[in-house]
Amino acid sequence: MKDQVCEMCGKKSSNLKTVLVEGSMLNVCPNCAKFGKPVKPEIAATPVEVAQRLEEREKRFKTKNVFESVENELVDDYAKKIRNARVKMDMTPEQLGKKINEKKTIITKIESGNMKPDENLIKKLEKTLNIKLTEKTKTEKVETKKTGRALTIGDLIKREK
Repeated sequence: MKDQVCEMCGKKSSNLKTVLVEGSMLNVCPNCAKFGKPVKPEIAATPVEVAQRLEEREKRFKTKNVFESVENELVDDYAKKIRNARVKMDMTPEQLGKKINEKKTIITKIESGNMKPDENLIKKLEKTLNIKLTEKTKTEKVETKKTGRALTIGDLIKREK
């Protein structure tokens, strides 16, 4: 095995160990290993895994453009549709909850209209109850006046003349 450099002291060593030092995973020589806690090799992330995690994190924190067109939107009468479909299938809220791996209280809150389901829950409900809870929305193009200033709410509102 080729000698590698300790990431802590810089000495060359043929048997580096992966340890956690102050929250960072380092490949260190046996002398420096006492300054950290040993890490199992399968836990240590490869550079490819780190890059993938950073990419996923970047997607999560990306800001959403509110002026982009929204393709699918939850229908207004979603609560009624869900309840009717559940009753038609002769299920209780508890049974439906078990079937889609959700709590009974979540189902009752959604059916009462007190809670809007997220995208994942919408997909589960649509598949289980065989209903459609989303609809394609129309997007209107906003006409803006080129005034050399920033866009304001007044630019978006259709005012009476």
